[in-house]
Amino acid sequence: MNQRLKRLALLATALTALGARPAFAGYEDALQMVREAKYQQAYAEFLPLAEEGHSASQFSVGLIYHLGRGMKQDSKIAYEWYKKATLQDHAPAMNNIGMMYLNGEYVAKNQEIAFKLFEKASGEHAQAKDNLAQCFEHGWGVEQSPEIAVNLYELAGDAGYIAGYFHAGQLYEKGYPDAPKDIDAAVEWYIKAAENKFNQARTRLIELKRLPDHLKNQ
Repeated sequence: MNQRLKRLALLATALTALGARPAFAGYEDALQMVREAKYQQAYAEFLPLAEEGHSASQFSVGLIYHLGRGMKQDSKIAYEWYKKATLQDHAPAMNNIGMMYLNGEYVAKNQEIAFKLFEKASGEHAQAKDNLAQCFEHGWGVEQSPEIAVNLYELAGDAGYIAGYFHAGQLYEKGYPDAPKDIDAAVEWYIKAAENKFNQARTRLIELKRLPDHLKNQ
């Protein structure tokens, strides 16, 4: 599975997290069907709610099409449903449609639009914070600033998107003019990610021969 699909697959967890939002009747039942991998049944529940204007259901229908869960993958239909939810300021939909603009998936690649969508979604969406950080790290749609990127990666990790800590470590391991290569700093971020069960960070610490004792038996 490529990196883009891995990041999208992580967003499937948002279907359950969105249960905290005010839900139309049947929405919670549809979320439970997703948890049980009954995607076609979940789709049948989400669709009428989405058509009634329920933004979380619109996002969910879009995600089902985007990931091809229970039906043929279709980026065009996914985009259309994400757009409906985005127009209602639904943060996960803004994040996903931002990823489509960033990668040029279905729509023409546009880093400036992607940046604006991530920026708007980042106030309440952890992965959007991480995506916004990547924009600042690489200069995608905004002036490059590794320093701002590190701060946003930390905020993403603190908000529950643990990959943010790992990405901060990678930034320090690579090095930039405003964030010089610093293996010790990278290791600190990798440890923080590994302490939160992020396996890629643990693997990198082993490769660097810097896995601390308290994580060796974890």
